[in-house]
Amino acid sequence: MKRGYYDVFVRTCAIYPSNIAIRQYNNGYYSTYTYSELYGICEYISQNLQQLNCTKGIVGLISERNIIVPCVIAAAHKSCTTFMFLDPSQDLESIINEIKFNFIISIKTTENDSNTLLNRRPDKSIVVFNLTLHIFNFQLSSTNSQYGPEYSFIAMTSGSTGDPKHIQVPIQCIQPNVDDLTKLFDITQEDVIYFSTPLTFDPSMIEILLTCINGASLLIAPEKPDILFPGNTQNAITFWQTTPSKFFQFSNADIRNKIFSPQSTLKVLALGGEPLNGIIRLKELKHVQNKTKLFMLYGVTEMSCWASVAELDLNKIISDLEVPLGNCLSETDIIVERFKETSDTGKIVLMSKTRKCVVLNKCTGTEEQSSLKFVDTGDIGEIRNGTIYYRGRRDDIIKRFGHKVNLQHIEIVIMQCPRVKTCSCVWVPKPFLLVVYFSSESLTSQELSDFLKCKLDDKHWPDKIIRVDNLPTNSHGKISRQMLAQMFEKVQPLPQSVSSLKVLLLKELKVSLNKTFIYDEIKDKDFFSLGGTSFLAISMCNKLSLTCPEFGKFILPYLLTQKSTIDQVMQTALKELHMENKTKKRLKRTRSTSESHFSASHSIKKIMETSSSSNPVDFIVAWSFDTGKCVDASPTLFQHGYKLYVTVGSHSGKIVVVDAISGLMQGLIKVKSRVEASVYCCNEAPLTAPCGIVGAHDGTIVCFKLENCVEIWRINIGFMIKSKATFCKGQFYVAAYDGSIRCIDAMTGKIILTINVADQAISADLVLAKKEFILLGTLSGVCASTHIETKIIAWRGTLSSPVFAAPVLYDNDKYVIFAEVNGEIHCRTVEKGIKIWKYQGAKGNIFSSLFVKEIDKLRWQIIFGCHDNKVYCINIKNFQPNLNWKTQLSSPVYSTPCSLSDKLIIAASNNGILSVLEAETGIVIADYQLPNETFSTPAVYGDYIFIGCRNDNLYAIKYVLNL
Repeated sequence: MKRGYYDVFVRTCAIYPSNIAIRQYNNGYYSTYTYSELYGICEYISQNLQQLNCTKGIVGLISERNIIVPCVIAAAHKSCTTFMFLDPSQDLESIINEIKFNFIISIKTTENDSNTLLNRRPDKSIVVFNLTLHIFNFQLSSTNSQYGPEYSFIAMTSGSTGDPKHIQVPIQCIQPNVDDLTKLFDITQEDVIYFSTPLTFDPSMIEILLTCINGASLLIAPEKPDILFPGNTQNAITFWQTTPSKFFQFSNADIRNKIFSPQSTLKVLALGGEPLNGIIRLKELKHVQNKTKLFMLYGVTEMSCWASVAELDLNKIISDLEVPLGNCLSETDIIVERFKETSDTGKIVLMSKTRKCVVLNKCTGTEEQSSLKFVDTGDIGEIRNGTIYYRGRRDDIIKRFGHKVNLQHIEIVIMQCPRVKTCSCVWVPKPFLLVVYFSSESLTSQELSDFLKCKLDDKHWPDKIIRVDNLPTNSHGKISRQMLAQMFEKVQPLPQSVSSLKVLLLKELKVSLNKTFIYDEIKDKDFFSLGGTSFLAISMCNKLSLTCPEFGKFILPYLLTQKSTIDQVMQTALKELHMENKTKKRLKRTRSTSESHFSASHSIKKIMETSSSSNPVDFIVAWSFDTGKCVDASPTLFQHGYKLYVTVGSHSGKIVVVDAISGLMQGLIKVKSRVEASVYCCNEAPLTAPCGIVGAHDGTIVCFKLENCVEIWRINIGFMIKSKATFCKGQFYVAAYDGSIRCIDAMTGKIILTINVADQAISADLVLAKKEFILLGTLSGVCASTHIETKIIAWRGTLSSPVFAAPVLYDNDKYVIFAEVNGEIHCRTVEKGIKIWKYQGAKGNIFSSLFVKEIDKLRWQIIFGCHDNKVYCINIKNFQPNLNWKTQLSSPVYSTPCSLSDKLIIAASNNGILSVLEAETGIVIADYQLPNETFSTPAVYGDYIFIGCRNDNLYAIKYVLNL
């Protein structure tokens, strides 16, 4: 194949010119297109590409399944060497920036035509049938040196088992699959192959190539059995490749009476892409006279597409555990690397000398850049009598209260329950819940729970069992545990009646006001007369918003007016929000106290299980340590061996190291002046043990062993130090109030060099970037970068006010952000200080440093506290900062917010209140009051929060999420 898929296409068009290549169903009618017609379309598209000088590189195809897909990819291979399908719903901008296409073709129906892409107009547009092709030339700005210059396509993994990858698949890698499956499935020119797989999922190429090589027909139609198996069998499908999850979404009646009926035209059903859990259901629904052959396909995109195939004899296979991986396809070997010599199980590895793919977006070195000949699938296999059986993924095995639990084992047992259609078992790490989602036409959650308690030991019993109409699948048609876990975390219980809403409000009033009463005692009083405050109203309504968002947001202004009684607020809310009507609708659909249903958009309509705690987050003081005076410094955590320690300095001059779990002091260092800087912990060469270094107000710098607080050296530079040090290549770097940075030998404490940066003090922490630059801000408004090798200022900029906040890095240390005290935030490049963007939306002074969180590729979230009592969250996308939310707290926020979990952050107000906020919305879901003020930034590890307080104590606070 000198010109890749184009040669295959042309040869088929020559052999079968009058055969129907494409059949398309539309509102009861079928349109058909022959190979000779498609050949003309292919040449027309390729001519237009050649007119734009499209002769090399990668062509991106933004398209859904349509009648000209075979023509377009043939034209792409005639003009270039590689193409990649892009889903219009994907984040196209990030993929385009990463892959660096030479050309992009956007295919749309003429009625839904929009002719721009990334604010660009097409270089050429052509119309074919009812489709418009917009061609964009990216050649001038794009070069991609990672991909190989061979005829291929680029596939994208779904991300269901890890981060999504871009895989370059040469034609010679997938061609052996097509040859083998043609023989195995007996594909001929008479077959009608269902075009069921999304184009971004590499099995779609199997469907296209099986059709094209054999002169068969490709059917484009909705996934409805009545359409796929019509009374007129001329357009009925004979071959169907899909995932088990997609197949098992069909009702028992459709599978029994249409797909597996005695009259079914389906010769082959090939299931692949994920484990097959449902053998019992297949056995029950397949008619004894049905002649459909069942196959199970196994493979990974990294060696696209399939590695093995097994024909399933339902008369011999009793359970899902007996489904084999089957026989290896040509030019492919499967081995199981045993975990132990005596073990029958091990990791599944694919090997091939010829079927080599390239992972484009995971290349970190020459070894990884080479084509893949050896693929660790991440799956577990068991060898029995020379046959390999799939036994789940390595990350299916989780630790639950000290016991190993295999999620796939639970799913297999669930599928033994006769009335279950599909299921998925999900481990939600916080708050350590084992959740089962299942779909069934008649089985209740309680019935399934009773079944599992008979079949499983107690360590495998689910915490929650939730029934759904259909399990949601990702874009490739696979059930995603990650998606289910995220959906579970987002779902909050809804009140089911007016009375339960009153009970909820009464409960939160009691908690917020710390009083006991009944509804009738307070219904004629306003919130403030009961002892409420503005802060308590906001806090309470935030909590109510977790359970009933509309209600919590609606009542807040009424509570704050002091003119409405509690009962008036309640009645107004019920009337304005029509809560009673909505509740009645929900109640009619209630079936079980632990059931839930998903809509077509995969959103949860109801969930019946409520939190056992009245608070979303409970706080417990694990221990506190008295340092003698205020603790304004931020604690630093470090781990040595199996132990976790926390170290912090105090105004008393004490620097303590404490066991983070027990609170027992491990050691103490004393200096003659107060310590406000954080301890920098280091365990890099030439240091022989973990060491800490910190500066004090009187200019003392002390370096000590963290295990036992044995002092290594101590010096005094004569200038105040409030900045946290940093370390690189055997040297500590410490900034002081004379505007200079000292470069100090880590072993001896000898000052090697003093680098003068500015004429005023440096208070902000130093930040190391790329192990090459030190970034800093000064009280004179200077922002600067020091080059470590040359010890000179790489660049220096001037801001309009002092900088107290530490610089913060993002995007792999490419960019640095400075926050100046007047509220302005600036982004510059690390290496040259080039100005990138500026944010001026904060309405107060900024003393807090910034917390940066990557949301996805090319999008970041930046959170910081402000003197105006607010916490701000800004989103950075395409180098543009935009306010996402700002939340009012009860006092200024000088400490830096930090992450509590993927969904939550914690911010400490100066008045000592720790607030837990939702990262996406900024809603405060819980508060905890320290005994005094705090300027210390919390440090979080697991379910512990460590923070200093102005009552002289260092606190370890354990938190429990009840969400």
